Amino acid sequence: MATAPAAAQAPAAADTIPPVHQRIAGPSPMAPALLPAGASAGAPLGTHSDTLPCLECNPPKRFWLGAADVMLAQFVPWAGNYFISKQAWAEIGPQTWRNNLTYPWQWDDNTLDINHFRHPVHGSMYFNAARTNGYSFWGSAAWPLAGSLMWELFWEAWAPSPNDLVNTSVGGVILGETLFRLSRLTLDNTATGGERVWREIGSALLNPISGFNRLVRGETGRVSANPPAWRPSAILGVLDLGYRQTTQSITNGVTESGSDQWNATFLLSYGDPTKDLSQTPFSYFAIRADLAGPSSGQVVNQFSARGSLAAWPLGESRRHQVAVSLEYDYFDNPAFQYAGQSVQVGLISSIGAPRKTWWGQTTFLFNGVILGSTKSDYYRTVEGRNYDYGPGLGTLLSGRLFYKTRLQGTVSYAGLWLHTIDGTQSAHYQDALLLEARYWASHTIGIGFGYTVYNRHSDYSSLPDVDQSSSFLRAFVSTAIPGLPH
Repeated sequence: MATAPAAAQAPAAADTIPPVHQRIAGPSPMAPALLPAGASAGAPLGTHSDTLPCLECNPPKRFWLGAADVMLAQFVPWAGNYFISKQAWAEIGPQTWRNNLTYPWQWDDNTLDINHFRHPVHGSMYFNAARTNGYSFWGSAAWPLAGSLMWELFWEAWAPSPNDLVNTSVGGVILGETLFRLSRLTLDNTATGGERVWREIGSALLNPISGFNRLVRGETGRVSANPPAWRPSAILGVLDLGYRQTTQSITNGVTESGSDQWNATFLLSYGDPTKDLSQTPFSYFAIRADLAGPSSGQVVNQFSARGSLAAWPLGESRRHQVAVSLEYDYFDNPAFQYAGQSVQVGLISSIGAPRKTWWGQTTFLFNGVILGSTKSDYYRTVEGRNYDYGPGLGTLLSGRLFYKTRLQGTVSYAGLWLHTIDGTQSAHYQDALLLEARYWASHTIGIGFGYTVYNRHSDYSSLPDVDQSSSFLRAFVSTAIPGLPH
């Protein structure tokens, strides 16, 4: 359960199709959405006035502006690294282009945050070069691949990397559509004055390519109706603030001292976790971000996003649906490291009716990791890489139960096998079990705790095997934004 590592933090509480990692990480992977299946956090945000023309409802495809955006997204980081940071890899020219077109591709040894965070974020810009210029989700999906190929072949002196291509293209699609929808949620074309300025700034910070295009096209101050697609059928954010304690033990029996940290977790559920699964891609998605400290490593311990692709109801109702989703995960905490992109297929079932006395949801998913990275006990490079690369398979079982929108209980189990294709010759087996409970004193304030047990067995071909077990305890106070459904 490469994803299982996520358990160390806290699974995403706003998921219906929780990612393996989040479920494991605590409230994230295993803790499905705080918003009960079928429930709505309120009426869609914003207004759609019949008296105003909807100038962005059916935007034309602007290929050449999109191509210019891709070049801009490549030139800016290259120029910063060439002129300011003086990076050797940015010294490009005809000879490096010839080398990259003729020499074999090589797996690179960059750190986890470069390969699994910065590259996907860069890919999201390629995706939005198309998405914000009139292309659909599927029409935009090929752009991160094309942009990544251009970067690997022509904007770096180092040999092209297959891991960069996958992380940028697949991660770029997931993060790109997530940021596209969040940036549209922030906008309001009917607003004027100071409110309009701040909305445009906020949207541009979430999606810089979108902000640039809106400025170029004169849309930042133009008053018109908001496209209905800009507003989800439901929206719910949850901020947890509290304490996290981690213990870790290794196979030789030595137990490391616990790590005590402050913890801040933000969870967002966008769309209806039952009705929107069969709508256009990412009509439902959930994200989770975890911060923790003090830490000698990363303050950002997790960022995960999972979005729906399609679903098919079994029978006339939506009580049982076969669903497909895409997931991006990045975990870097005191207990484990994991990152990757995956496709999930499985059965999502609803129990009872939302807002009744009792209701809930169960999830059974098969998880196919396209490319994942798990911490290696032996692989180390000068550039800072300490993880193995490979595809994997896994499964997720989870159940959530709600009582009068006051009490929420979550049980989740995730398991993952990762086969190393670059790094130490090995196979990694991971799993995690999460237990979480929340009590909402009101529609906006609550408290909760979570307990997660994580296990990893790394089977090395020519080196001693390693077994790791960790437990994570988390206690927190929560605020729901804008509030739980009444």
